[in-house]
Amino acid sequence: MEKHLYEKLLNIAIKNGADFAEIYDEKSVHTCYKVLDSKLDSITTKNSFGIGFRVKKDKCCYYASTNNRSEDNLIKVINDLTKKFSSDKEIKEVLLTEPVDKTKKCHLHNELSIEEKKKILLNLDKVARNHSKLVTQASLNFLENYKEFTVCNSNGKYVKSNNIVTRFICTVYVEKDGNNESQFADYATGTGYEFIGKVDLEEIVLNCTNLALEKLDSIYFKGGEMPVILGNGFGAVIFHEACGHGLEATSIAPKVSVFKDDLNKKIATDKVTLIDDGTLNDVWGSSIIDDEGNDTQRNILIENGILKKYLIDDFNSEIMELESNGCGRREDYTYPPTSRMSNTYLQNGTDKIEDMIESIDYGVYCERMSGGSVNPATGEFNFAVDVARLIENGKITKMLKGVTLIGNSKDILQNVEMVADDLKLSGGYCGSKSGLVYVTIGQPTIKISKILVGGKE
Repeated sequence: MEKHLYEKLLNIAIKNGADFAEIYDEKSVHTCYKVLDSKLDSITTKNSFGIGFRVKKDKCCYYASTNNRSEDNLIKVINDLTKKFSSDKEIKEVLLTEPVDKTKKCHLHNELSIEEKKKILLNLDKVARNHSKLVTQASLNFLENYKEFTVCNSNGKYVKSNNIVTRFICTVYVEKDGNNESQFADYATGTGYEFIGKVDLEEIVLNCTNLALEKLDSIYFKGGEMPVILGNGFGAVIFHEACGHGLEATSIAPKVSVFKDDLNKKIATDKVTLIDDGTLNDVWGSSIIDDEGNDTQRNILIENGILKKYLIDDFNSEIMELESNGCGRREDYTYPPTSRMSNTYLQNGTDKIEDMIESIDYGVYCERMSGGSVNPATGEFNFAVDVARLIENGKITKMLKGVTLIGNSKDILQNVEMVADDLKLSGGYCGSKSGLVYVTIGQPTIKISKILVGGKE
């Protein structure tokens, strides 16, 4: 869309009485390649394009979107959105700056042909199946997304950017004596296919297969309150869900977060420094600008146990009277932006994993977490553990199944006893008020002194 039309639409909104108006113009392509039953099962492509309009009036936000880009329709959408507004304020004409180009130079997905992608996935299917006769199925996927977007507003902002992500996903299924198990593994990056040849995808598949095979001999155990070790990488989903969401302005501004009154207070042990950094180079959850057109930032949320900062978008910045910090995000043009995490991780410590294990007489090593639920208002959470091992007398012994972690956000922060130096990042998705967004979570291996572990007799 041309600059003069953006200006025209913004001026209509302001003349109709809006205090602020914003346009988010997006087009994206999402493709998934799937190998199943040792053949290319499907290639699915979704093209998305459209425009979102956000206006503010008397500290309230109103939103509308459309994929009909005709000028007449866009004018109608703006008028419908602001038709109940009125204003006696002096109206100042909106004039946009020259467009600021913040696009990322990147290798596009089509630089690797469909045949090459198919060949890689089929080879990885063979790696899993040839590893063990107990493998019954393997699902291998490449996910791609490329997005270009423009943000402009009635303050004169006019910024263009883009974002590219790629993800490899494998799920291996095994069976022995009627017992079925499966294991998931992935690799996610904020690039195109540059990782091919640099990342050992065969090793990822083999590790995934071996974990699935180990699960065939897993056992139930009796739970209770005990020390646990959370593995690096995806172990951090607990801090993302139980702590991170409670530090977003979407929870803080309406005062429904357990952390709403804790700014500059000590909420965790000295071992805990939690960072959200949208600027990390080529990482799955990164971007040059956020979806409000602001530069992304490295935000230290908790530093040595002290709560230093919340994640604040532009809209909630006005409500909270605190500066926004580049975290306004949305799934696509159909959603208004709000405060969201990007790449959230616990900083490295200096403790050793072997010391953590040796310090536990009876506990659980939670190598990889699964899904769960959390109440931001109370901090109460319940998470399933995907890969868990029993620790007995300072040694890892049996593979466990049916393990859950039950606790409270504030309690777990106060019970972080040891932090290793093996930080690992893992990419995934996060669903919230502004839809599904790409996020990275991460942590070193850590020891929690006590937490309620659910099991089965």
